[in-house]
Amino acid sequence: KITMESNILEILNIPNISSQRHYWIIRTNSGDYYDDFILHQYISIAWDYVTLNILNNQTEEAIKRLIEVYENSSSTNPDDEDDDDDDGSAKGKITAIYNKITRFVFEIQKGDIILIPSKNSDKITIAEVIGDAYETQNYVEDYLKNDPETEIRPCPYQKRRRIKSLKTISKSEMDIYLAKGFNSQHALSNMDEYSSFIDRTIYSIYSKGDKLHTTMHAGHPNGLTLKELVELSTSLDESAKFLAEQCGIPYDPSDIEVKLNIHSPGIIELIGCIAVSGVVLSLLMFSLNNLINGGKLSISLKKDSETGNIDFAVNSESDGIKGHQEKAEKLELKKKTELLQMMNDLDIKSPEIISSILNGEKVTPTMIADAQSHQKLSSEAEDVVE
Repeated sequence: KITMESNILEILNIPNISSQRHYWIIRTNSGDYYDDFILHQYISIAWDYVTLNILNNQTEEAIKRLIEVYENSSSTNPDDEDDDDDDGSAKGKITAIYNKITRFVFEIQKGDIILIPSKNSDKITIAEVIGDAYETQNYVEDYLKNDPETEIRPCPYQKRRRIKSLKTISKSEMDIYLAKGFNSQHALSNMDEYSSFIDRTIYSIYSKGDKLHTTMHAGHPNGLTLKELVELSTSLDESAKFLAEQCGIPYDPSDIEVKLNIHSPGIIELIGCIAVSGVVLSLLMFSLNNLINGGKLSISLKKDSETGNIDFAVNSESDGIKGHQEKAEKLELKKKTELLQMMNDLDIKSPEIISSILNGEKVTPTMIADAQSHQKLSSEAEDVVE
């Protein structure tokens, strides 16, 4: 039986996502501050009169009284319409503002994911929170002093969090299921119910909890036909079984969960338990990338007959895994020529994170941002995975 003492996730640099990660959307004053947020890698929230010092030292009741005083003499925040916490009453409005401020400062954690929409949500940047809440003074004045000709509108809000952009997508590229989460218009809201759609937008392959997820993008402008879907599924199943047989993994295709979004482009998400089927999925995605990209690297394995553990290695010579005296077995992919032709015909996009392995590169935010590229597949590739 395969155990996670096998090292496949590590050698393929497959990202591991914490199950404790949370997901949020923060508005940008109808897009006004989007460019500033992204260029300078931070997010911010309004209501400067509620300072970090007040939040850390005053009671909830005292802070709400402060909000009431200020809001009675101020106009409505453009990013604060149709708030779920606001029942239309004065008390509801105060509670809604208090909740957003405390979420921003205390509930959002480092490692959480933030969705940042531009005007009309034409672009959405997905970023990771990398810092605690802090305050900045005189930001706009200093910014305009240093760059008086800027076309960017600097954000005046003082409470901020540092971020690291992971990926920017256009509205047309957005997962249709994720798009539903953008109906909410208030300044800050939780998006945890859309976590699976956000994760697969960021990563083509990743592990989370005890599952491995991998996403393929396929299809023509009008999507996949039923015949094409059946042929692709059959080919992937045969290839997965063939790889499992070589590794001695007790693979059962019924353990693979499939989620489909057959739109343009079609999204096919495969999910399997890391301990068994997830290992097979990892090998399958690596092999497909090697096949598509004409990779010269190959993957080999060494199985411990006593424990059943498998050690994998990615190498160009495949003379065996370092540290083992015996020559390791090289994995082969069944029906390589036919599979390559199918990948070309269906315009399959290769998972970019695994593609980086083929070139000996590290996974970087820039590479992640280039996910789902529209690079044409070459049917002339000769150096396929062995």
